[in-house]
Amino acid sequence: MWRLPKAASCHRRLHGYFTIANAKNYSTSTASSVVLHIPKADVYRFGDANRATPEFRDLEWTVKKNESWAVVGGSGEKSSLFDMLTGHLRIHPPPPPPAGLFPFLSDSTDPRDPHDCVSIVSFANRRAVGGAFYDYTARYGAVREEDRITLRQSMFPETIDDLKAQTRIALEEHTTDPKLFADLVQKMGLTTLLDLPRIALSNGQTRRARILKALLAKPRLLLLDEPLTGLDVASRATILEILRDLHSACDPHIVMGLRMQDAVPEWITHLAVVHGHVVVTGPKENMLAYKTEINDASRASADEAAAPPSGLGVPVVEMENVSVAYGPRKVLKAVNWTIRAGQRYHLQGANGSGKTTLLALLTGDHPQSYTQRAPARGLRLFGTPRERLATPLLAARVGVVSPELFDAFPRRAPGMRVWDAVATGFGGGFVPQGADSLGLDIAEDERARRAQRVWELLGTLVPPGWEGDAAAFAACRFIDLPIGAQRMVLLMRALVGRPPLVLLDEVWSGMDDWMVRAARAHLRAGGVGPEQAVVVVTHLSDEVPWGEKDGVVRVLLEDGELRELSD
Repeated sequence: MWRLPKAASCHRRLHGYFTIANAKNYSTSTASSVVLHIPKADVYRFGDANRATPEFRDLEWTVKKNESWAVVGGSGEKSSLFDMLTGHLRIHPPPPPPAGLFPFLSDSTDPRDPHDCVSIVSFANRRAVGGAFYDYTARYGAVREEDRITLRQSMFPETIDDLKAQTRIALEEHTTDPKLFADLVQKMGLTTLLDLPRIALSNGQTRRARILKALLAKPRLLLLDEPLTGLDVASRATILEILRDLHSACDPHIVMGLRMQDAVPEWITHLAVVHGHVVVTGPKENMLAYKTEINDASRASADEAAAPPSGLGVPVVEMENVSVAYGPRKVLKAVNWTIRAGQRYHLQGANGSGKTTLLALLTGDHPQSYTQRAPARGLRLFGTPRERLATPLLAARVGVVSPELFDAFPRRAPGMRVWDAVATGFGGGFVPQGADSLGLDIAEDERARRAQRVWELLGTLVPPGWEGDAAAFAACRFIDLPIGAQRMVLLMRALVGRPPLVLLDEVWSGMDDWMVRAARAHLRAGGVGPEQAVVVVTHLSDEVPWGEKDGVVRVLLEDGELRELSD
């Protein structure tokens, strides 16, 4: 039998030192007007010699205070550029002293260490610490003591008047400007969320809170990688307006990270487009053509193949008057929804509308999925009442990609390879089973079928950089992959067992344009069959792989009620 080699290291970056040469001792009118200056240099990983292949070659980049910049590129490429700005990659030759990399920090008005003047908030990275699995389903019950910690206690403890009486969390050393805190909380729509358990907040709500926390630290330069991904339309507009106003006042200066397929905000004046080992910079009106050229080259007819119009098969999900409440707060109100094999749904709803709760009922993760019983209410999954179905059986019959699963997926498992991660999708668990990770106590013909299925997905959805070498990609350690590639692997995991129900919640988050197009093409060209039902959760209609001609049904969750949207 063919065996994968031992887990291979796939280009893991090392952390280095963040330095600004004599920044506090340098002050000129020229320096104070320049935020970032790299005259011409190559960028390497720490430990690589100058003769090694650089991460970026011949990089020239100058950012002035009166300019508004966005970094555009694939998730791994953007991350490398931001790693460079935060001192995790080596610049050769280094930016010349005395101003260094960030000349505007040379003024003496800010007494803080330069480390504290530059902050990054990346929404491509997982929130969990340490790489171990954690129970992301706890948010639906929030019954443990640690799950009751509120958003205020968790992220803004310095705003609590009597901290010791209300929480065990230690007060942070810095204090928060009360006026700034109140103003930003109100503008970001977080007022009513501060005293809710943090674990119960939606992905989009938590994103807004993380941006708020970064702003409260008052950095001089704030790097925001993909701040808009996963936000509903209204929240995007709000965040963009706040960021524009803050940037216009240079309080702080903001550099955004965008995916290649993302729309560029109107107030952005300049772009740094990252493609491979090259960074091309310039005014937005010039760079948009280059960005479009890269997009067109990556399409490769990805959207040409279309699945046939879906038919109506047997019911996969049957909801009748399904309701979920936490005390007096009603999250779902008498939801009626039947999903049949072959159907394609687009589920929409604002951040915090209850979409995650609704999906948790479909997976059986939510504790109240057991309480939806006839005759008053009913929840049947695959033709059987939920309370009669074992949760492990459901895990094998529902393929899921979601922000919560991405955050929770274990990365610490010794030697967890791409192959292992994909193969866990057959049983829906998180620990590889068997010497080849394809399962325990299964017949040889089934084992061979599973191996063939894994190779099929690896060959079709292998990310850029591994084209034509699926075996090398399969042997990579999962933890060493760029964020976008990790998300692609988890999509393969959701599809590998051909489950009758597939739930794709913000599935494209963190993926670059090539990955999105490849995945869309695979799904449209038979990656899910007529015997499978699919629910896609996204705020943008153009992110759904299927259109009206394919029979996609659009439904909106609003104020706890689900309704179908007419054309």
